[in-house]
Amino acid sequence: MKTRISLLFMVLTLTVMVGCRGQEPSDQSPDEYSADIAYAWLNMQRRLLNGTPGILPHTAGRTYAYVGLTLYESLVPGMESCQSLGPQLNGGELRLPMAEEGTIYYWPASANAALASILRALLPHTPPNLASSIDSMEMHYHDLFQQEVDPEILQRSVDFGQSVAAAIFEWSTTDGARDAYKSPFADDYVPPTGPGKWVSTGEFPFDQPVYPYWGSLRSFVNGSADATQPPPPPTYSEEPGSPFYEAVNEIYTMSQHLTHDDSVVAKFWAYAPLDPERPLSFEGTGHAANMAVQVMKKKNYTLEDAAVLICKHALAGHEAGISCVKTKFTYNLVRPITYIHNVLGHRQWKPVIPTPPFPEYTSGHAAVSMAYAAILEAEFGTNYAFTDHTFDGTFGPRKFESFEAYAKEAALSRLKGGIHYRFAMDAGLKQGRMVASKVLQLKFKR
Repeated sequence: MKTRISLLFMVLTLTVMVGCRGQEPSDQSPDEYSADIAYAWLNMQRRLLNGTPGILPHTAGRTYAYVGLTLYESLVPGMESCQSLGPQLNGGELRLPMAEEGTIYYWPASANAALASILRALLPHTPPNLASSIDSMEMHYHDLFQQEVDPEILQRSVDFGQSVAAAIFEWSTTDGARDAYKSPFADDYVPPTGPGKWVSTGEFPFDQPVYPYWGSLRSFVNGSADATQPPPPPTYSEEPGSPFYEAVNEIYTMSQHLTHDDSVVAKFWAYAPLDPERPLSFEGTGHAANMAVQVMKKKNYTLEDAAVLICKHALAGHEAGISCVKTKFTYNLVRPITYIHNVLGHRQWKPVIPTPPFPEYTSGHAAVSMAYAAILEAEFGTNYAFTDHTFDGTFGPRKFESFEAYAKEAALSRLKGGIHYRFAMDAGLKQGRMVASKVLQLKFKR
């Protein structure tokens, strides 16, 4: 009941411009509408990902990518300067429906139907109370649209949006992660053993590494994982003074002198609540999307402009995740806590935040954050200062002088948190930027 009341309050207080600038639907393109409906569905996605069991950063990023693509493709026939990405995507096998030539579409209705459909399909295990919120929001907008447009046009638009979502979901089932939401483990995967290799750190209630094959998923952009692999990490060594030893010792030494702000930064980017009794969340995807939305709102983006940027942004994060996991399970590098306990001999030492259950190199936060940031940087410039208000109620606003600055803080938070080496952070930042450059090579414009 609480969820439904919250949803009703949200939709009733949205000031969505479903009509636009006094024109008739016959001459309206997505560029003539507010982007508010896209923002509302991204907010819904965030609520669904936070409330659905078994969602880890891997599956959250994948969901966002398919949602972003669905938003874009549900509108692209009405965007004169843009073209479908279908033929450009990896394998060229995505077959998308065509809009009827010479007919009128009401593009917000197409997006509304498409986003509701793709979220239902991608998150079949969402609890019923949250799943019903998808229906409620879709119907809320549909009811508004009935006041704006002829029923025949509205139904045609809904049908088109649903057909786009169906085609994209069908394509998603062949990427290697169709059933990823059911379990993050692969029982046939046996981690390599030996000096310097990853072992379970005991900080999560399971010993198996999660999603060991994620790096072999089909990417959206051909070669985005293989072409963005970093060089090997420093050679593993237990010799004092060696580069590897010093990289670990830096973490231990830093942990002995952390300031309050250092701890806040670590917890902010780990989405670890200040109240230790509350569980850890996996907010990375929703946080990144919300930062992008904040900037787009400030710039008064149209539905067309928002769809293009949301799609690029979402694809970059997911691609960076694939590339990073490929690296992790190529090198299977030991985590700092294991080395600090067993080699440095500080057996009671604990990191500020829990160590994720998979190998260390490269840093996922660094790679994914920089991929997201580089997309925004390409859109708004290298020195665009902004304030992130996502967690004002807990951590307060955070100001950044640039998008790169936010990515670097996210990366540094893992060093301060005690779960990544500096070299893994630096390599991850470079990796994320390379991935973003691959996504930016997609031709959205004709």
